[in-house]
Amino acid sequence: MKAHLQRSNSGRRQAVANRAKPGKRIIKKQRTKERILEVALDLFCRKGLHGATTKEISRKAGIAEGTLFNYFETKEDLALYFFEKEAEEVMKWFAAEKSLRRAPLAEQLFSVIQRQLDYITPYEAFIGEVVFRSLQPRSKLNPLSLESQERWIGYLRFIRGILEAAEKRGEIPELGDLGAYAFAAYYMGIVTYWLHDNSRGKQKTLALLDRSLAMALAILRKGDWKW
Repeated sequence: MKAHLQRSNSGRRQAVANRAKPGKRIIKKQRTKERILEVALDLFCRKGLHGATTKEISRKAGIAEGTLFNYFETKEDLALYFFEKEAEEVMKWFAAEKSLRRAPLAEQLFSVIQRQLDYITPYEAFIGEVVFRSLQPRSKLNPLSLESQERWIGYLRFIRGILEAAEKRGEIPELGDLGAYAFAAYYMGIVTYWLHDNSRGKQKTLALLDRSLAMALAILRKGDWKW
């Protein structure tokens, strides 16, 4: 009886472990998706979103054009996936930075944005076109589009978590969800400035980031705002 229970428990543990592991098909699909993005980014940077065709993207990715549409309906969906990966990367990085998680809020937010800027730096031309397109009301890249908001929600929760921890430490008053949305808008403003920054190493952007964060946090602390 005891041996039977041990085998039964062992079988259940193995079943749980198997469910936790992604199957070969899922892994293959994810690799294909990553390959499509890699190829598309190269073409977007050289030819722009309009100039790079889905036919060319699929050919360079080694897949049929119809297969490409199974992964991404439009080129804007590809761009949104890039920003989804950007958010995932910075969240994973922050989780591994134990000392940073104990740092003051200003240092945390500065580091998060600097990390994001480092991530998008190789694709500056592409980012510039995306920012321009995001101003078009019907574009999926518009921050108010449902497609864009679906991909931002995880990032917004991540920022809200950072702000809530600072609230508990008494660094800032309670901001609620509005704090995360305000930070996202602030980040977009920094990116816009970054795109026009011709200084060496984008030092003017980093200086603006440092000063503006310090100013914003000082205003919050002094005013003890209630949202």
